[in-house]
Amino acid sequence: MGYNFLAWIKLSKCHTAFDGATQEQVKCCPPYSTAKVVDFVPPPSHEPLRVRQPAHKLEAEYVEKFKEGIARMKALPADDPWNFMQQATIHYTYCNGAYDQVGFNEEVLLQVHGSWLFLPWHRYYLYFYERIIGRLIGDPTFALPIWNWDTQEGMRIPKIYLDTSSPLYNDLRNKSHYTALFDYKFAFGDPNPSPPQEEEVITHNLHILHKMFKESEKSPSLFMGKPVVAGEAVPSNASGSLENLHNDVHMWTGPSKSPYHDMGNFYTAAHDIMFFGHHANVDKMWDIYNSSRGHTPEFKQDDWLEASFVFYDENRQVVKCKLQYSYQAENLPWMSICRHYFRLRAAKKKKTRESASDTTVSDFGSEPRPLNEPIQVLVQRTKISRSKDDKDEATEILVIDGIEVPHGVAARFDVYVAKPIDGHVGTDMGELAGSFVKIRHSHHKFHIKSHKSSFKLGITTLLEDIEAEGSEKLVVTILPRIGEVTIGGVHIEL
Repeated sequence: MGYNFLAWIKLSKCHTAFDGATQEQVKCCPPYSTAKVVDFVPPPSHEPLRVRQPAHKLEAEYVEKFKEGIARMKALPADDPWNFMQQATIHYTYCNGAYDQVGFNEEVLLQVHGSWLFLPWHRYYLYFYERIIGRLIGDPTFALPIWNWDTQEGMRIPKIYLDTSSPLYNDLRNKSHYTALFDYKFAFGDPNPSPPQEEEVITHNLHILHKMFKESEKSPSLFMGKPVVAGEAVPSNASGSLENLHNDVHMWTGPSKSPYHDMGNFYTAAHDIMFFGHHANVDKMWDIYNSSRGHTPEFKQDDWLEASFVFYDENRQVVKCKLQYSYQAENLPWMSICRHYFRLRAAKKKKTRESASDTTVSDFGSEPRPLNEPIQVLVQRTKISRSKDDKDEATEILVIDGIEVPHGVAARFDVYVAKPIDGHVGTDMGELAGSFVKIRHSHHKFHIKSHKSSFKLGITTLLEDIEAEGSEKLVVTILPRIGEVTIGGVHIEL
């Protein structure tokens, strides 16, 4: 049986959820407890295709329509499913523990983050949200704008969200970032990039994007998250690389102090209309990824192919759904930046790599280790000097095991990989392989303890870049950034 929300939940069994930031139960059930659920009927072929455009390029007329739609949502009765807060509530209904999975004990909750469900569920959420706005303003072509933080021009908060008199404004944001450049390596407390630093930050951001796609093109679970099936206690805490980057955008946008409302906490994230611009860009990234694979299904399991989700649509019906939309074509420099960028960096680092420090690194060991300071270890590879056919057949993956973060706490650590020099580490940490990013997220009263998770990073092309394909072992550095984290182990698999 596929992942079917109708099979996994009962609308009448919705209960209070939990906000770990305030340690309070919260009401987030829909304003109906039963409904006749109908199959979604795709729009007729003659309906204009909705095209999502970059927020920083919108014409004034479009912005006014958007503002009008949100203002009308906010003016609806509080118990109307189209009401702005009712629509925002949908997000924490399905991620903060308001539903149990039918047929399992009450500790097995429904969760739409931390697995392959993250992308399709949020795609449906955006789709019906924009159609409801279109219905409210009488425009069947209306589409949500994209906060395209994957382009140089989009790496700042779009101005349409910064007018304090506009219905698009939210006061619970990090105001120090209103004119700042978004650095993908951001963690709470980091200063904004200075003007002389911005060019390097932009280039590094684009490099991270390119590497994220390149390392996962043959392994969808690395990009999209681990599969989850009925009865599995979620969150499975196996987010893909796209969700981890998405988490960092939430962290950068929301306030830097607890309880991190609105964008910095899943419980309240959709209270900020920027949430939908952010997720439109996340969805665009998935669209690009799927296109790069020739639009073939990323997974073959029935739990993916038969997945269905339930939403309240623009006709005031509860539906199971499929989609129709498009994105405005753009030039995306990150798709080709990686090799050029690395060669420039490699030239600067060559001397550093050729000289080793006095520090000797060893294996991780068998016991968990708190991440109070950088953990630097030697990790054995399963196979060296792989051929092109080998690489086409299997992706080399660095796995950080047994990650524990206290419940409801934000956390981040960065992972670097370097080529060892006679069993020693060079004087720099090597290249950034990826970042584990967890934003404030709370579940039900049964889930107030920490959860062990894993973090997987593709490193096939990275090893080519650092000329380490022939190395039997790699130096892996886990750099703490924020939060209380324990690491259980590190290994490499194919």
